[in-house]
Formats: sequence, structure tokens, C-alpha cells
Amino acid sequence: MNEIRRLYDRIVLAPVRTARTWLAMHWHRWHTRHQVRARISHYRARAARAHSP
Repeated sequence: MNEIRRLYDRIVLAPVRTARTWLAMHWHRWHTRHQVRARISHYRARAARAHSP
């Protein structure tokens, strides 16, 4: 039974785990980049308001 479970884990569950891990890493990278862009945009808008007459 253990051999069957191990084979099932390697054949069926491992690709699902790999895909989830990839999606989680992709989401993290996208979210981090988005936060940086939002922060820069926010600072630029505040600077423009501070220097406008």
C-alpha cells in the first residue's frame, strides 16, 4: 500500500504542488512589483501637489 501511495503522490500530486508553488511565487513577484509601482506613483503625485502653485 505504501508503494502505491508513493507512486500516486509522485505521479498525481507532485505536479499539482509544483503548479501551486509556481503560482504562489508568480503572484508574490507580481504583487511586489505592483506595490513598488504604486508607491512610486504615490510619491510622484504628492511631489507634484507640493510643488504646484
